[in-house]
Amino acid sequence: MRIYFSIGFTGLLCLSSLRKGSLSKSGAFAATFVGLSTASNDNILFTVVLLVFFLSSSFWTRYQARMKMRIDPSYVKTSRRNWKQVVCNGGIGALISLVYQYYFDGRKVEDLTKEERKLMILLLWGYIGFYACCAADTWASELGTLSSDWPILITTLKPVPPGTNGGVSKLGLLSSFAGGAAIGLAADVSLWIQYFSAYRSGAMPKIPYNMLGSLLGTIGSLIDSVLGATIQASYLINNRAMSDISAAELRQHKDARLIAGTNLISNNMVNFVASFLTVALAISLQLVMF
Repeated sequence: MRIYFSIGFTGLLCLSSLRKGSLSKSGAFAATFVGLSTASNDNILFTVVLLVFFLSSSFWTRYQARMKMRIDPSYVKTSRRNWKQVVCNGGIGALISLVYQYYFDGRKVEDLTKEERKLMILLLWGYIGFYACCAADTWASELGTLSSDWPILITTLKPVPPGTNGGVSKLGLLSSFAGGAAIGLAADVSLWIQYFSAYRSGAMPKIPYNMLGSLLGTIGSLIDSVLGATIQASYLINNRAMSDISAAELRQHKDARLIAGTNLISNNMVNFVASFLTVALAISLQLVMF
């Protein structure tokens, strides 16, 4: 029965995204892997968290789209996610889900050994950390762009044009906190619904995942900003900040000026590294605290 649900769930999301233009064909193909790897998990937390991230990100991407296009000329291109963006914003989560299924699919928490429960919670923290970072970064990027004040570059604390990698604003920071909290709350609700008896018996530790999600999301978003300000380049072209510019495009704009960072990695790689480091942080915190 679960296999039919995972196929139907994934197919519905991919077809809806293709129709709305939020995914390219290659993005839909990659999203199929992420969706099937996640929705086939018998722990509903994995599917609910993915769904909250997907729906909220899609909503905030479309929100005030015309204004964002005036602020950031690359918005039209980046709002349609390809396979690289999907993998960077879902690949690690899908792998964590598959590892979780390998060890705990079809097993009751009460039947697990103490060491197995530790591994179970460890994987949950890593998964929540991953999507908290992804959601926080997406919410901050989509809403922070609309801030009435110019952002400040996280490495120099000096004002930079909207759209500059590594630029942070009050609205962006609040949005990243809210995005991480949304992921944590989704995890909280899912676990309490599915494992209520395990919580009552003490088999599951009572952890405020909404607070964990907001913490990890904010930290992950800040890591993303630091990476964007240092190893990803932002250029000022026609008085607008632009990134991920190819050498050929730069030659077409002789007035292009580097305003932040170094042209070492793309935005997709920044997202991947930031989420990977957030997962590592989440796992490290879990090992220290429990």
